[in-house]
Amino acid sequence: MNMPFPKPRYIGIFSLCIAVFSFTAGFLRKEPVLPLIGAVFIACLAYCFLSVFFLALIHRKKAAVLSVKIIPEKINIHENVTAFLSQKIIFFQMPGILIRYKLLLATKDNKKIEYIFKGNFFKKTSADFPAERRGAYYGIYDNLIFQDIFGFFYSVLKLPHDSGERLLVMPSPAEFVPAARYLASGTARRSETEIRRTDDLTEQRPYIPGDDPRRINWKLYSHAGELFVRQEEREPPPHSQFILLIDTYADSNLYSADKGVAAVDALCSIALSLLIEKTASGTEVLFSYTGGVIKSGISAELLSYPACTMPDCGQKLPAISAFPGACSILIMALARTNLKEDTNLHEFIKGRGGSQVIQVMFFYNSEKLKSYAEASAIIFNRISGVQAFAAGFTEKSGKI
Repeated sequence: MNMPFPKPRYIGIFSLCIAVFSFTAGFLRKEPVLPLIGAVFIACLAYCFLSVFFLALIHRKKAAVLSVKIIPEKINIHENVTAFLSQKIIFFQMPGILIRYKLLLATKDNKKIEYIFKGNFFKKTSADFPAERRGAYYGIYDNLIFQDIFGFFYSVLKLPHDSGERLLVMPSPAEFVPAARYLASGTARRSETEIRRTDDLTEQRPYIPGDDPRRINWKLYSHAGELFVRQEEREPPPHSQFILLIDTYADSNLYSADKGVAAVDALCSIALSLLIEKTASGTEVLFSYTGGVIKSGISAELLSYPACTMPDCGQKLPAISAFPGACSILIMALARTNLKEDTNLHEFIKGRGGSQVIQVMFFYNSEKLKSYAEASAIIFNRISGVQAFAAGFTEKSGKI
C-alpha cells in the first residue's frame, strides 16, 4: 500500500502563506501581535499535518482488509444499488481529523459513480444510491481518506479491487424504434405453404372433391383403384438471422464528450427495443459494438458494455467473417463529419462478404445534426451493397 504522506489543499497553502506573511510583517514592523497570529496558524497546520500522517500510517494494515460489495451487481437504469462495507472496523481517531471511505466507479467513457461513507462510517456499513446512467462500471481501487476538519491536509490510502466490472447498469428500452424495412440475414421466411412429397402409405387420405389434383398419389390408385391424396405437411421455416452492430464513434466536431456519451446511451436504448422486437418475431439475433465481440441472443446486460469512443481510440467494429451465411447487417451510428474512406466504418464495410448487404442508420437529435446525418447517408448510399438513411431521436429516452 502507498505511503500516506499528507498533501496540502489550497486552503492549507493559503494558511501557510498567511503565517509566513505574519512573521515577516511582525519582524519588520516590530508588531508582537502579528508573529503571534503566525504562530497560531503554524501550530494549527503542524497539528493537522502530523495527525493526518500519523493516523494514515498506523491504519494502513487495518485498512487493507476493507472492501465494498455492491448488491445487486446488475440493475436497470435509475434503480437503487446498495454498497456494503466488508466489515465493521473501529479506527483510532484524533480530535479534528475525519476518516472517509470513498467508493470509485467509472465506465470506459468516463461516466462516474462516487459515494463517500461519511461520519463514523464503521458504524454504518451500507449505503443506498441511485445509478443514473447506463454503463459497465469498473473500479480498480477505492480510497480511504484522512483529512482535518479545516481542509488543510489530506492523505489517501488506495484499496485495490479486481479490475473487472463491479456494476452493470442496463438501459431501458426506447419507446419507439425507427420505422424502416429491416432486412433479416439468411434466407427470407416463406409466405406460402410448402408441401413435402412422400409415397408413404400411412401419410395418405381419401380424395375429397376440391383437393388439389397435384396431390393425388397415382401410383397408389393403380394398385388400390381408389383416389388418395398425400397428407399436407409444412416444412419448418428457413433460418432467419438479424445482426445489429452499434458504432459508438462520436465525432468531436459535433459532440462534446458528455453529449457523445448521452447519444451512445440513446442508441443502446433503441437497439434494445429493436432486438426485443426481432426476438419476439422468432428471429435469431446477434449483437456487438465497437471494441466488442459478436454475441448471440438478446440481453439488456449486453447493452451495458458499449462505450462512447473518440477518434484514434484503436477500437474497431468486430469482424463478421465468422458469419459467412449472413447476408445483411444493420449498423447504428451517429451523425458525423469525417467520411474519409480510411475511417473505421469504411474499413468494416470493405471487409464484408461479397453477398452481404449492410444497412447503416445515422442518428441525429437536432436540426444541425440532421443535415450531417442526411449527408452521411447520401455518401454511404453510393457504396455498392450499402443502404443508408437518417433517423432522429432524443438523448433522454431514445425516443424517435
